[in-house]
Amino acid sequence: MYEVFLNEYQLVLATEINISSKDNIDKIIDIQNVADFFALLSAIEKNHDAGAGSIFCRISPELPAILPDNLRQIQAAGGLVTDRSGRFLFIRRWGRWDLPKGAVEKNESSTQAAIREVWEECGLDQLEIVKELPDTFHLYRSRHIRSANNWVLKKTSWFEMFHDGNGHTSPQVEEDIAECKWFEKSELEEALSSTYAGLRKMLRSYFAG
Repeated sequence: MYEVFLNEYQLVLATEINISSKDNIDKIIDIQNVADFFALLSAIEKNHDAGAGSIFCRISPELPAILPDNLRQIQAAGGLVTDRSGRFLFIRRWGRWDLPKGAVEKNESSTQAAIREVWEECGLDQLEIVKELPDTFHLYRSRHIRSANNWVLKKTSWFEMFHDGNGHTSPQVEEDIAECKWFEKSELEEALSSTYAGLRKMLRSYFAG
């Protein structure tokens, strides 16, 4: 089973239907080929203002092997940073709270990229990887791809980090980061209610654990 997000929509892809009421699935559709999948993405894109939803996609058995070759794939990495006081670091970009992240560069590991991105986007050093968090996957269009189906699949590897410093931050304004902010655990709902669906699901599971 695969889970990927497009805007506020959650797409669950599997070859067999195996869901329960707790999965909160709004719709079940059949996806037989790549064209069907792209048609679904276009329909969701046009329906963006309608809000969010969860769609279970029953896909043909051969599609998992074919579909990745029809998408531009990007590997990214980022961090959920805590400090000595138990606060959590978020960035505000384009009107939403997010975690610092960015593309993994050539000859760079995911952990190296995650630490570098936190330093570049927030000006924080003295970072230590604590543990690996679940990956997130999301789809978006790229204006740099000259194709009607210019879809990108981004996989982001996340890591919990500890900052053993003074907590002073410096937002990377050239990357459209308007603010870096430390949140107490009691304040997290402000950030979670204004972040992206895939990240929100991962973080809610983390904080509930």
